[in-house]
Amino acid sequence: MGQPVRDRLRLLDPGRVRLRVAVRTILAALAALLAAAAMCAAADLPGGIVVIATVVAVMVSRTLHETSLGHRLSALLYVPAIGLAAGYAGRFMLHHAWWGAAMYVAAVGASRYLLRFGGNVRRLGRLALTPLIAVLVVPIPPSAAQAAGPVWSAVAGATAVCCVLLSQAALPTRPTREAAAAARDLVLAARRLRTLAPGTPRHARVTRALHRAALTSEDRLSAASLSPAALSAPLSAAVLHAEVLAAGDAPLPLPLPAARGAASGTREVSALSAAAGGGGPGVAVLPAAGGAVPSAVAAGGGAPSDALGRALAEVEAAAAAVRGIHARARPAAEPPRPPARKGLQPHTRLSAQLTVAMALAFAVGHLLFPQHWTWTVITAFVVCAAARARGDVVHRSGLRVAGAFIGAVTGTLAAHVVAGVPAAAVAVIFCYLFVGVWLRDVSYAVWAFCVTSLLAVLYSLNGEQGTALLLQRPEGILAGSACGILAAYFVLPLRTETVMRGRAARALQILQDLLTAAREPHPEPVVLRELARALDRAARDLGDAAASARAHRTLFGRGTPHAADWADTVAVCVGEARALAVAPPADLAAARPQLVLAARNLGQVRRRLGHRPDAEPPQPPAAASPPHLHRLNAALADLYRRLPAAA
Repeated sequence: MGQPVRDRLRLLDPGRVRLRVAVRTILAALAALLAAAAMCAAADLPGGIVVIATVVAVMVSRTLHETSLGHRLSALLYVPAIGLAAGYAGRFMLHHAWWGAAMYVAAVGASRYLLRFGGNVRRLGRLALTPLIAVLVVPIPPSAAQAAGPVWSAVAGATAVCCVLLSQAALPTRPTREAAAAARDLVLAARRLRTLAPGTPRHARVTRALHRAALTSEDRLSAASLSPAALSAPLSAAVLHAEVLAAGDAPLPLPLPAARGAASGTREVSALSAAAGGGGPGVAVLPAAGGAVPSAVAAGGGAPSDALGRALAEVEAAAAAVRGIHARARPAAEPPRPPARKGLQPHTRLSAQLTVAMALAFAVGHLLFPQHWTWTVITAFVVCAAARARGDVVHRSGLRVAGAFIGAVTGTLAAHVVAGVPAAAVAVIFCYLFVGVWLRDVSYAVWAFCVTSLLAVLYSLNGEQGTALLLQRPEGILAGSACGILAAYFVLPLRTETVMRGRAARALQILQDLLTAAREPHPEPVVLRELARALDRAARDLGDAAASARAHRTLFGRGTPHAADWADTVAVCVGEARALAVAPPADLAAARPQLVLAARNLGQVRRRLGHRPDAEPPQPPAAASPPHLHRLNAALADLYRRLPAAA
């Protein structure tokens, strides 16, 4: 593999966070396969139990990633119990297909509905979906349930959970190492960005990779259990400052407001380097936990490229210091229960859509694909279970169909190549599984391609071969996608733009808080930095919700006003506001009138977003405004124009 390919993979997965998750998942799945195979050989059980254990291990590994010890241990009770119920449902469906399907759909809908709550109830809902869906992945689950008995499904679930816990204990998460690796990937992206002409597609792609690496480093620092937390502050500050310089969002140079900040920064990083085993000559000096900017950049003037080079050197020094700190991952916080609203809650709507989609998929699958009805049902579940709105269902359906059509061809060819060699077939299955888990968050089409391909090889082990399956798999997936789309559009529909507006409102609220903090008499750099990263995360959530709108604009909406246009403009506002977090307090005090104007303009944009009739166009900034504030006000004015007016 050449160096350019390795660099692209580094920027695709900053810090190799997803790669390590994929390795842990594959190890858990492989251990579950071996343990279940030994159990089946000893008890003379069918091979479907092996597949159930392997699939549950893959799904539970994702669900239990970076959770508390109590949550992981509780899975030893929840998963086998629900696996027992799923085994009975599969056995019941063998003799009573329609009544069994009704019970199964009701169980899935109830589990999805539990996600609207917080805490342990939400966790129970997520864990309940795992064995329910795992039963369908087995080539002929009812036959397996009849031959082995439902109790063995519970045993397979318990075996899978044990293997997941062992894999996570053997390869624990190292958030500080991942944060340091992501910071070094930011340095790689920034240096590559220097060589590219602005305005080109490649420049935009590397800029997105730069921001992705910076946000990954910040996320991993937030996930680390550091005591005191100030140990991670130098790297966080250096990464944010280097990102702003590389993107060209701040004026240069940026002097320190006082020499006292530089002195305190020297003491803190010296202690941090000593704790990490570093230090000595050549270690760059970083700001204190509340420092404004790196002192090496502020030492003097110079060209922007020189300042960026010094900033990148300080990122590397801080990354080396943080990498030597051993810290475990803090359990990820569960999202709070959504506030009560008038009318039906979004989770209630989505649960009803999933229930109707799966019921319709059961009927269509049994009528059109009696031997492979599970393909239709699984597809309906996948496109609706994680949907945010009806546009997301269509988008995921398109990605799944595209990936499935290609995967059906390559998977069938791979099945022919490894036919008659079970060991080679298992190796191919795990290769597909590894790539799918690793790149799942990059594009759902990759996951659909890998799953369809590995299922083709898996079914060949069960004796199912022939070119007829080459078309039947995509046809079943297409039918399941159609069931999901129909449910999303006609059963309590949730518009994509409604979800986008809710997430945009959250991002603009954080931007308002950032402008308020910047106007304080003595702005706190730590508070500004935390608000800037919270704004980045809110913009990322908006980008996820707007993915279907962007795809629709690419296919059908070129040249006409589109909801994706104002979503992109929100991202521009976020990028321009990021420079406020690294501006010195003296510069913020001097620019207070421009900050007040930006806050007023933002208030008008928020009124426009909320369809308020009293919204007025933003006022233009003064000609002498700082560049980043001038661009922020221009972006707010553009956002106001792109938002639809109140009816």
